[in-house]
Order: sequence, then C-alpha cells, then structure tokens
Amino acid sequence: MKYFALPVLFSALVYCQTPPVQTIAPGTPAPPVQAPQPPAAAAPPIAPDTVVLESNGRKYTAAEIDKLIATLPPQVQQNARMQPTVLGQFFVYQQLAADAEKDGLDKLEPWKSALDFQRLQILANAQLTTHSNTIQVTADEQEAYYKKNADKYRQAKVRVIYISFNPSPDKTGAEASKLPTEAAAKAKIEDLRKQILAGGDFGKFARENSDDKTSASKDGDFGIIKRGSNYPDAVKNAVFALQAGQVSEPVRQPNGFYLIRVDDFNTEPFNDVSMQIFQEIKQQHFNDWVSSIQAQYKVKVENPAFFTPRTPLQLQPVR
Repeated sequence: MKYFALPVLFSALVYCQTPPVQTIAPGTPAPPVQAPQPPAAAAPPIAPDTVVLESNGRKYTAAEIDKLIATLPPQVQQNARMQPTVLGQFFVYQQLAADAEKDGLDKLEPWKSALDFQRLQILANAQLTTHSNTIQVTADEQEAYYKKNADKYRQAKVRVIYISFNPSPDKTGAEASKLPTEAAAKAKIEDLRKQILAGGDFGKFARENSDDKTSASKDGDFGIIKRGSNYPDAVKNAVFALQAGQVSEPVRQPNGFYLIRVDDFNTEPFNDVSMQIFQEIKQQHFNDWVSSIQAQYKVKVENPAFFTPRTPLQLQPVR
C-alpha cells in the first residue's frame, strides 16, 4: 500500500495553508501596542525570461512557471506560488503519468474506465457551465418578475419587546438564577401585551422591560425584517401575519418570548433587488433546461428483479 504515500503528500502540500491559531491563556497580559509599520515596498517585477526555478536538471523561467500554474485548479494555484514544493510534486505526477502512458496503462482496465468516466464528468460540467453563462435575462423579464412577486420583496419596520427565561431550569448557577422560568416569562409578556392593547405605550414598555437592551434603548426599534431575512421562521411568520400598527401574540424562541409590533410595511425598491432578481430568473431558466434533459432520460424499470441485491456466489472448498 506504499503507493498511496505520494497522493497523500501532494494533497497535504496543496491544501495545508491555514496557519495554526495561537491560543492565549486567560489572564495573560496583553502585548504592548506597537506603532504601525510603513507598508513594505512592492517587489520589483520579474522579467518573463528570468529563471525562477530548477527541477531535475531543468531550469524554468517565470513565463514557463506562470503558464504551468495557470493549468492547475484555482484552489491550487495560490499554494503553488507560495509553496514551490507543490510544483515539485506536480513534476513527479507529470513523470509518473508519462511513464504510465508509455507503458499503455491508460488502455488497460480499470484505469481506462476511470479515465473515461472522469472525461465524461468534466465535459458534462463544462457544458453545464457554458450553458449557464450564455443564459440571457432581459430588463423586461426582471420588471415583470418584480411585479408578479411583489410580496416577496415586502419588508416591515418593527419594534420588539423581548422577555428571556431560563431554558434549563434544572441547572443551577448565578446567571441561571437571575432568569425567570418559562411560565413566569410568558405570563409577564402576556400582561405587557394586554396593557399595550389597552392603549399602553409600546416604546415605554420596551425601555422598561425588554431584555434586548440594544432595541430597548431605542423604544424597541428592531429595524427592518424582510421575507428573506436571517431570522427564525416563527418570527418572520408572525411579522407578516400582522397589519401595520398591530401587535403579535408572544412568539416563543429557545431562550425567551418576543412581542412584535409592526410600525410600517413597504416594498424594497426594484433597483435594490434587480441583481437578486436577475440571478433568480437565470437560475430558473437553467433549472428548466436541466429538467428538460432529465425528462428525456427518465428511467422506467421494466424488470425489477434485475435491480434487486444479489447474493455473491460462495466459493466451495476443493476436496
């Protein structure tokens, strides 16, 4: 199994580029702040015909190395420039591949089938990429999509009151003991909602009661929530079920309850979402094209017995 050593070594050289993170023990004094150093002068350009590397007795110019690196996968190119030993391993691969072709291994199984399948995959992906790059999306398509899906770009300006609770009442500790139980938190936020619906000032209640201190200091102002915002679905569903000026029922989250008030609804301007729309339409065209090809080659099984797992033949001992 020693022949696996070279691929492992090559992979390690290609991908091990993240430096280790230095950990600092708690209580360690911070290092003194040093004055910023002036940026280093840019290295002078290297002429294309300058020899920059030698391997196996051959000298390579900057132009030759640039051309070689350009043939490598994108994720490998930067490593090859920073770690010239990667190029040494690449040269080893070139030699081994040339020797294999010389010995006709590319014509023998199982390597021939493996090469054929890799070629199939590469060409299929090339066709997918090329077709995707040729898809056109017109301005009229974008505007029509925007109008048809206006609700998708609806956004709400909201205020919140957040009442936290102890999510693990069985655990003890100074911080946990400060938090109310879930039942107590729910009772408190339900009482606040009743007072607000009776005419109480949402901002005042937020300042005095909300555990979300950032929004509490601004009368509960939580900013804008969009359909695609990175908030829990329960929160977004509650927001977009309201009318402007309405207050939600308490919305439970893992560590507390939210009371949400929508101040206003509006729609994101077309210019702000036009690129997003462009990508969505392009992706839909691409998906439709792929689906049309897949539909042509949909498989219908004529003989299910052929596809059932088969028990391998057991060798009988020779008597």
